[in-house]
Amino acid sequence: MAIVAAVDGEQIPDRVVEVGADLATQYDEEFVVVHVMPQDTYETRASSGKTADFGFPTASGTEYGGDHGDSYSIDQARRDAGGVARDVTTQTLADAPSNVSYVGRVGEVVSEVLGVVDDHDPSFLVVGGRKRTPVGKAVFGSATQSFLLNASVPVVTVMTEE
Repeated sequence: MAIVAAVDGEQIPDRVVEVGADLATQYDEEFVVVHVMPQDTYETRASSGKTADFGFPTASGTEYGGDHGDSYSIDQARRDAGGVARDVTTQTLADAPSNVSYVGRVGEVVSEVLGVVDDHDPSFLVVGGRKRTPVGKAVFGSATQSFLLNASVPVVTVMTEE
């Protein structure tokens, strides 16, 4: 079993990582941190050709992209996304659990995170959420709501004010 924590790379320290690591330690389970690069971000980078100065910075200082030569493959994008998961974790935790692993995916965030859940059969999925008005939820949708409705495991939601 495992604890899966989904990070967006926008906050450091990231409470999702802190809560996920605490659960992994308490239950003595593997800690899997996942970050998904949105499909449109990948497609923009892949279609841009060689662009050494092109990147999408995250709070961790990691940039998707960078100089990968003449093309940007899906494997490179997955490695970049996994790097964001690693960077957020190492910059959030003084002592990461010894059995931590990082997963990078490319695509639609909710479906990719739920794919990682299917792959690892975790005890819990830990996700972040933002407090929004009902109108904000209706207009912008809610990944958190999709996780709550579609995950096959219990979901721990770490809410932020932002």
